[in-house]
Amino acid sequence: MTTNRKPPGKTESPQEPFRKAVAGVMRAMSGTHELEVTFAPEKPALIGAGEGAKVRLPEPPRKMSAHDAAILRGHADSMALRLACHDVNVHRRLVPQGSQGRAVFEAVEQARCEAIGSRRMEGVASNIGAMLDERYGKGNYATVSERADVPLEDAVALLVRERLTGLETPPSAKKIVDLWRPWIESRAGDDLDALDRSIEDLRAFGKLVHKLLADFDMADDTNLDNESSEDDESEGESTDEADEAEGEAGADDTGETMDMQDTPEATDEAEEGMMEADDAPSGEFPEDSETGESDEAAESRRPPEHGRDHKKGPDYKAFTTKFDEEIKAEDLCEPDELDRLRSYLDKQLSHLSSVVGRLANRLQRRLMAQQNRSWEFDLEEGILDPARLVRIILDPQQPLSFKREKDMDFRDTVVTLLLDNSGSMRGRPITVAATCADILARTLERCGVKVEILGFTTRAWKGGQAREAWLQAGKPANPGRLNDLRHIVYKAADAPWRRARRNLGLMMREGLLKENIDGEALDWAHRRLLHRTEQRRILMVISDGAPVDDSTLSVNAGNYLEKHLRYVIDEIENRSPVEIIAIGIGHDVTRYYKRAVTIVDAEELGGVMTEKLAELFSEDYVPPPPVQALRGSARR
Repeated sequence: MTTNRKPPGKTESPQEPFRKAVAGVMRAMSGTHELEVTFAPEKPALIGAGEGAKVRLPEPPRKMSAHDAAILRGHADSMALRLACHDVNVHRRLVPQGSQGRAVFEAVEQARCEAIGSRRMEGVASNIGAMLDERYGKGNYATVSERADVPLEDAVALLVRERLTGLETPPSAKKIVDLWRPWIESRAGDDLDALDRSIEDLRAFGKLVHKLLADFDMADDTNLDNESSEDDESEGESTDEADEAEGEAGADDTGETMDMQDTPEATDEAEEGMMEADDAPSGEFPEDSETGESDEAAESRRPPEHGRDHKKGPDYKAFTTKFDEEIKAEDLCEPDELDRLRSYLDKQLSHLSSVVGRLANRLQRRLMAQQNRSWEFDLEEGILDPARLVRIILDPQQPLSFKREKDMDFRDTVVTLLLDNSGSMRGRPITVAATCADILARTLERCGVKVEILGFTTRAWKGGQAREAWLQAGKPANPGRLNDLRHIVYKAADAPWRRARRNLGLMMREGLLKENIDGEALDWAHRRLLHRTEQRRILMVISDGAPVDDSTLSVNAGNYLEKHLRYVIDEIENRSPVEIIAIGIGHDVTRYYKRAVTIVDAEELGGVMTEKLAELFSEDYVPPPPVQALRGSARR
């Protein structure tokens, strides 16, 4: 006698009921019924907005305490409140263009969303408090002793949270608030108090935050002026209906534009295209915030075009260039240490080398295919063509047929890889960037394409010798760039890969990665390319953030470095024969570059680099025509 047994069903994970409960609460709180919620052992992230939004939360531990649950719920509540209380379109019109002002604006907006939920629900306030305490605890802020070591945006957001909720600052973040409170309160105490009256109105709240930024000398009213002009235009349309016929043509044009901006379809498209890093505070999800999805989405994240055309470079200067250096990698490190660092780099990403290697081989096959030789047939001299011998057998009177190889036109090319060597690249990103640059240099060299690998950082934190010279000079106002540049040549274009291979290990050296002044580094790499004789010159920039140098930004306008970066990019893209492409690691570089892509994880870098280079080398790609010499700082 036989019995039919049912196969055992799949056992549900002990954490599954908790996951379902958290996901359900998020959908209810955010009002987003189709919200996709996943759990993974990675950084939490909120991607997109509206019904198409996706959320990634940390994987719950197998033995979960009440504190662990509160932290995870805090992440979930924070993102759900962002979805429920945030308006992408209004925010995009109000957010400043300067990197430092933008960071403060984003952090305060996140604090506003979290405060709305904390004021209404005691459990949400407790969860978000646990989440913030854990986040700042990981940052080891309890040991800092100077304001320069603490991001201003975090301090402002914590003080805004105090004002809006009446809750105490989490213990791990108290040192942040204590260091910054006297400075912030003395400049913006009254404006901080005023925020509470407009917490439910994002437009009014955003305008008050712009007043805060003015208190901090970070005012950037470009978008605020645009928002005000739109409001005035709407009011004018409603009060001057009697004059509609007189200005019919102009009113039609304006009305069409406004209708397109305010339709639900346009709003949904914009929300789906926006990545949460544009809307989240800088301390929230910096590495998991961007993806390079569609061209339409990339365009939606760009600032207004007038910002690109405005010439912002001539007022840029350096207080002194005496301490700047352009140095070869081998001169920064002893040979034995370079060998050790190179071995460390190889061990760190041995598994990635095979993956990127396959991608590089695919790129090589594409390049070699364009260099394949073709044949000329039926010639009177050359190499005997055996395929035509059958004619001789059929008719001995036929003459012998010969063939000759002819080379295809493949223009000589040089590629420069410019790598951001700032402190925020420390760890996995710089390791992946070094390995990918190494493998691509090897691949392109096999294809007859010369490659130059450059890096940029500063010689010191917080100014170095340039700042000392400024202090000795009596602290003159508006000194300009106030740090010592360090531009590193890892591999010159004419150097063979085998000779420069170990130099890339220098990126693993502790203490090398400091601050990043992108505009001057881009200008430097571009000028090196202009001196090359190759017919085609390509510049690929790899970065993970906007230009930041605390010493410079503390005594100049908050967008001083960013303005210069935009100016240099504009010069290269519109007035240079050099083709430029940028890859942002967790940072939206489409705000700066016309040809750019943003990736979330450094692991994607190898695939994106090979893909973009393959696009540039594709047969149907038409490079920009030669143009006149550059103006301003780029020409110098």
